[in-house]
Amino acid sequence: MVVCVNYDFEQDMEELLDYLSAIGVETEYELLVLPSRTEDREAELTRLRTEIMAGGGPDAFVLGAVLPGTMMDEGKSQEPLFPNVEKSMYSHLFLDLEDMAQNSEIVDLESCNQVVMDVGVTSQGRFLLPLTYTFSALLFDRSALNDPDYTFSTLEELLQSGEEALKGVMAWNTLGLFPDCLGLLADYEGQNLLVTQESLQAAVEQADALVALQDEAYDTRELAYAGLGIPVSWNTLSGLQREETAYAVFPVSDQEGGVIAAVTTYAAINRNTEHPQEAFALIEQLFREELATQSSLEVDGYHHCSSFSYGTNSGFFYSLPVKDQLALDYFAPNLQPDTMASLRAAMERMDSAKVYSDFDQTVYQMHDTWHWYYGNPEEPLEDLVERTISSMEMALAE
Repeated sequence: MVVCVNYDFEQDMEELLDYLSAIGVETEYELLVLPSRTEDREAELTRLRTEIMAGGGPDAFVLGAVLPGTMMDEGKSQEPLFPNVEKSMYSHLFLDLEDMAQNSEIVDLESCNQVVMDVGVTSQGRFLLPLTYTFSALLFDRSALNDPDYTFSTLEELLQSGEEALKGVMAWNTLGLFPDCLGLLADYEGQNLLVTQESLQAAVEQADALVALQDEAYDTRELAYAGLGIPVSWNTLSGLQREETAYAVFPVSDQEGGVIAAVTTYAAINRNTEHPQEAFALIEQLFREELATQSSLEVDGYHHCSSFSYGTNSGFFYSLPVKDQLALDYFAPNLQPDTMASLRAAMERMDSAKVYSDFDQTVYQMHDTWHWYYGNPEEPLEDLVERTISSMEMALAE
C-alpha cells in the first residue's frame, strides 16, 4: 500500500511504520515522498495528478497545507499536491471515510475538535481527516493593558479602544491579519466566493488604519510573546512553560467577530484505491493519544515515535493536534493560570474552519503587495482588490 507524504513528514512516518512492524502488522507500506527541490517537485506533482485523474495514484495521502506567508524553497511557497484540497474533496477525489472513522476507537471522533473535523464533512460523507490545526493570535502581556481583562470581538472594536500599547504592537504585524481576518473564503459545495470586493477592501483599510498607529516604542514587540499571525502551536505552548508573565490571547477575528481554525495537516484515501481498509489502518494510527501528546509507543522496551511532530513545515511547530484537549491538559499544570484561561477562551470562540489553500495565498499576497507599496502603490487599492477577486472567481470555476 502506497501512502504519499511530504518530505518533511518522512521521518515521522518511517518511525510509525517501524512501530506497526514491531506489533506484527503484515501489510507492506511504501512511502511516496514528495521532493523538496522545486524543480523535482513540479515534475512529480504533474505525474501524480495525471495518475490520479486517470484512476490511479497513491492509496492514501498524509499531507500538510502551506501556511500563508511561509517560504519553503527559493523564496517561494512550496506548491502542495492539492493546492485547494477542499475543492478537490468536492470534486470527489477521495474515499468516504465516515463509517470507518465512526467505528474506530483510535480515531474517537468525540475526542476531536468538532469544528475542525467538520472541514472534511460534506452532505455526501466524510472525505478528509484533519490531524493538526492552528489559529492566528497575538499573545500579549496583560500588565501592559489599561484593563487587564480587556478583550475585543472585531478589529474595529480594537481601533476604537484606548488600548494604545496593544494597538501599537499589532500595528507592526498587520500582515499577520491576512487571510484569517476574512474567515471562510469560499463555499465549495455551492461554488461561491464568500469574500467580496467590499469585504476584502474593508479589511485592507482596517489594516491600513493600524499601520497609521505604528510607534517606534512598540517596534521591539517586548510586550508580545508571539507576533500577530504567529500560529498557536505545540511549540508556542512549550515556550510558555518557561514564562512567568501572564499573557492575554487575542485571536485574529473575522469582520463578524468569529475566529477561524486552519487545518495544517490532513489525511485522505484515494477513491481509486484497492486497499481501503489497509489505508485506513495506517491513518487511524495518527490519532493515537501518544502521538497527540508527544509521548511514545512502547514495544518490547523500545520507544517508538517519541519525537513525532506531524512534519516540520506544518506540524507541531505551527499547530495543535485535533485532540486538542489532550494537549491543553498536558500543558495546563505548567502554564500561568491566566494565560491558560485566556487560551481556552480564545479557542472557544472558533466557529468555523478551513484548510489553507491557494485562495489564502492569493489574499495574503495581495495584501503583501499593497503593504509594501503603501503610500506609493503601483495601482489603486480598488483595482488590486478587483483583480484579486476576479482571479479567485476564475479559479473556483475551473
